[in-house]
This record gives sequence, C-alpha cells and structure tokens, in this order.
Amino acid sequence: MQEKTYTLNIRQTGNFQYEVTIPEIGAAKMAPTLDSALNITLHDILKHLTTRYLILVFADQQIDSDDPSSHPQEYTKANLEYQAAFEVAKQGIASQVKRSERHLVFELSGPLKREQAVWLDKHVGKLFDGYYIKDELEVELDALPMVEAYE
Repeated sequence: MQEKTYTLNIRQTGNFQYEVTIPEIGAAKMAPTLDSALNITLHDILKHLTTRYLILVFADQQIDSDDPSSHPQEYTKANLEYQAAFEVAKQGIASQVKRSERHLVFELSGPLKREQAVWLDKHVGKLFDGYYIKDELEVELDALPMVEAYE
C-alpha cells in the first residue's frame, strides 16, 4: 500500500472564526469554534478515504458483418454502455455514472457485496471488457493529460 501524506491547515480568521483546510483533498471548512471546524472537516476526510470508484472498461466493438443474426444497433458501444449503466444501477452497485473516453466511472457508496462482485466477474467480456476499483485520488490522476518525456 502506498503511503500518503496530507496537510491540515488551521487558521483563526476572527474572534469566532476558524478555517480548516486540507489542500490535497480540496476540503475547506469554516466554523465559529475550532472543535466544530475540525468536526465538520472530519466528514470530508472520511468521504475521501472511503469513496471508491468502479470503472468499467469498453474496447472498440467490432461487428461481425458475416453473421446474419447480429444486429448492428444491439452491439454498438453506446448501447453496451447504456445497458451496463442500467445493470449496474439495477444491481444496486451505483446509480450515478460519469463517462470518459472508453470508460464508465461510478462512485461507489460502500464496498461491493459478494453478489455484486460475482455479477461483475460474470459480465466481464460480455457486457464490458474489464473493470477495476480506484480511490478518488487515483481517478483524478488518471484524468490528467499524459506528458511525454523527451530524451
């Protein structure tokens, strides 16, 4: 497991005004007492540490034009993505989805249940090409543009 370090900044901005920030996760809270400022910041910390994302991976779909039983509309990438998003919501895994280039990203509200993990494993290669689970920081890092190194 990779070690992560976070910075906790506490400022008293007035007689009854405290500001608590954690720049790495974007948490910034203000409250009339230090105790209450720390307490409400704790919720952002817990959300950051416990939020996970399910990422479904879709490869470019090739339609077999020689197969008369195949219907191109049923096998398009958009239809597969829509069906996958519907099924993930139906399984109770997650309801909100973000779309990226060849991925669907779902924010998980808690750990996957055994039957949800089994369902995902069963549908790899059928409904989507693969899946993985990442935390919030990993998802944000993946979204950054790649910079090529030149020698």
